Amino acid sequence: MIATRPGAATVYMYPSTTATFNGDLDYIAIEHAMNGEPAELTPAERVEAARQLVARGICLAEAALRVGCARETVAGWQNNGWVAPVAAPDPDPINIGGATHGRPGYSKGCRCRVCRDGASAAQRERRAKLKAAA
Repeated sequence: MIATRPGAATVYMYPSTTATFNGDLDYIAIEHAMNGEPAELTPAERVEAARQLVARGICLAEAALRVGCARETVAGWQNNGWVAPVAAPDPDPINIGGATHGRPGYSKGCRCRVCRDGASAAQRERRAKLKAAA
């Protein structure tokens, strides 16, 4: 009788031989994702895991399945040179002046007269700037 360890039929992939963490990349989580095991990944870790899978000859669809995203997303990362997505900063709130509630500036969804008038004025101002720039 020949005994083999569980999972011996598949090749287990390792992202690194010595490091377990580098900046915002957790190589243990990346290793789990590369081998199809459940793992919580940051956006940068998803990109790195997909990059390493594709570099090892895994198709885009399989790489996407392992990192938990769409095939088109992995293709986009590959076309962008494997750059991790950067979250866009929140735009500055519209300053409506003497609002006495909520955070400073317009609160999205607020229905009070001050916020509605301030939002309308800010929108008119933006349109005027765009028209002047054109």
